[in-house]
Amino acid sequence: MDTTITTATPMTTKIIKPPLQVNGNHEINTTTNSNDTEADPSYPVFRRIAIYLNTVDPTGTLSFTYLTEGAANTIWLIRFSPSSNLYHHDSALVLRLRKNISSTLPMTILRTQFEERIAPLFIFDPILLLPMHLIKISDGIVQTLNAQLRDLEANRQRKEMRQGIYHPSFEAEPYAMLMPNLAHGEGTVIEFKPKWLVQSPSAPRDAQQCRTCALNAMRRATKRGSGRGDSGFCPFDLLSSHEKILAGALRQVWSDEKTLSAFVKAFRWRVQPALRQLQRLQLDENGVGLEDFRRPDERDFSVAMALRDCSVLLKAVVFAQDGSVQIPLVKFLDLDLKDASGGKVEKWAKMEETLIDSGWYSSQRCPEVQCAMAYG
Repeated sequence: MDTTITTATPMTTKIIKPPLQVNGNHEINTTTNSNDTEADPSYPVFRRIAIYLNTVDPTGTLSFTYLTEGAANTIWLIRFSPSSNLYHHDSALVLRLRKNISSTLPMTILRTQFEERIAPLFIFDPILLLPMHLIKISDGIVQTLNAQLRDLEANRQRKEMRQGIYHPSFEAEPYAMLMPNLAHGEGTVIEFKPKWLVQSPSAPRDAQQCRTCALNAMRRATKRGSGRGDSGFCPFDLLSSHEKILAGALRQVWSDEKTLSAFVKAFRWRVQPALRQLQRLQLDENGVGLEDFRRPDERDFSVAMALRDCSVLLKAVVFAQDGSVQIPLVKFLDLDLKDASGGKVEKWAKMEETLIDSGWYSSQRCPEVQCAMAYG
């Protein structure tokens, strides 16, 4: 999972926060203004852990548990032993490190890109973005986590496609992202990709499949694999006002039939408004048609494609007394800018060309894929 992310505070003058660092006296060095406050109330916790991770190596009181990884990053759960004075933060935070591959950018650049290009888009509701703080870690942490990746490989606990790729040396990348562990505490965490919430601008006028369903149908029918974007539902159904249609989509992420109706109600109230905001952002950044891809020098696709490949993470709490469901937390993840170099634009153009020319937008050759455009 390439998860990725932060909280922005509405302001007229944007302040880019420097990495949290410490000096020889274990004091945090920053150059932010004294009146620059974090929207996230847990910010003091981040500052305290930042000091710790910058000044110590993994010991008996500090350890890391491998959670997951994507093509560009690894995610680690931060563990503190009962003998540590930070034990009350055990499992509450995660650390994101980038991998040592040519397509990954330094963490400082990723943070700046996010603050300058993504965070301003969510000025309407900055709490939708996960708090993520750039911190300087120790050389010992980098070495330890690389050693753990090798141990996972030796024990066949790391996917074969991910093996042989580790983190850069401390000298090449001394920074990481510190984030809250949203799975910590009460509730069930659900993650899904809404993908394209608007139709492709180059889809045929008589299209019976949205962009996501057309791609999923092609991949299923040609046995190319479903991919993370194939969640088993049409993205448009996530925005449906009809309970039956919305329930049909949410069955793919919510397995408890007894509380499904309550989950649908909570989803409509808490999650649909966020998805509609994402839909509006996608519409604003809609220069992603075939002709746009054929003229890459005239377009910047980095934000538009990030908005179409982000993930939604929510936490749902079921109350046993009455079976009601609340969703206290909704976050957008995986919002690193999409790099269009290295043949990516050509790949996007070829994909769109195939969907159009082979009739995947206009046909229903794969009955398994039920698109809202076909029955709505």
